[in-house]
Amino acid sequence: MGSMNEVIDMERPAAGELAAPAPQQLAAAPRQVATTAFELVAHAAARGASMDELRAFIELQERLEANDARKAYVANMAEFKRNPPKIVKDKLVGYENRDGSFTGYKHATLGSVCAAVAEGLGTHGFSHRWDTEQPPSGLIAVTCVITHSMGHAEVTRMEAPPDNSGKKNAIQQVASTITYLQRYTLLAACGLASHEQVDDDGQGGQHGGESAQQTTTTQAGGGAGTQVSGLAAYTEERFNEKAPEWKKLIEDGKKTPAAMIRFLSTKATLTEAQQKTINSWAAPAN
Repeated sequence: MGSMNEVIDMERPAAGELAAPAPQQLAAAPRQVATTAFELVAHAAARGASMDELRAFIELQERLEANDARKAYVANMAEFKRNPPKIVKDKLVGYENRDGSFTGYKHATLGSVCAAVAEGLGTHGFSHRWDTEQPPSGLIAVTCVITHSMGHAEVTRMEAPPDNSGKKNAIQQVASTITYLQRYTLLAACGLASHEQVDDDGQGGQHGGESAQQTTTTQAGGGAGTQVSGLAAYTEERFNEKAPEWKKLIEDGKKTPAAMIRFLSTKATLTEAQQKTINSWAAPAN
């Protein structure tokens, strides 16, 4: 029979062998839990999920991403509109209609709208584009697409007939409508509106805040003309330079003196003497 020391030596663990810890000493090992749809798909594929299960996980991932993208779109659009760009009606337009009547108004050009809006949109992760089509109805359709960097997009669509106002040819009618719809679909998509331009004459607001589009009707030598307030006057030098060209249009019957006055008055202010000069170019009555 061996000694007590021998028995103890036999029961002692071998060198390098660790004793099993008590249950209460066991630390819970961190467990990786799938938290995203992509991780769920990977986990399901690793355990041999069926194609139907994988398809369901993929659809779930797409719905989650689309929802995140939509929320980012809404949040960033709200930030964009906290400090919206100011869009000014910067162009004065006047033309004689086919029935002899005259139309004059101001609008924001497509260039000024894009310059004001595009930079602000880009700062918040947005871009825009237009899709144009001519459906069988004969109308012109323009769709403005606002897309966020996370992929969510929203569209605004408008339709209108070709713009046959004034004396536009067929191509000009289509182009005019497209430009018009591009302006207003972009403004509508962003929830913006244009403003009247007050100080377009460089006089530092001395018109008392009135719109520069305000019009008054004047009479000069029997010819009615529409004068737009806030416009610079035609200088005598400029008037005399252009007078032969305008006079020829009247003498050739392409414009009446009244129509010429109305048209020129949308560009600058005519003096009473200048209007009388234009009226004098009318062909004498037989």
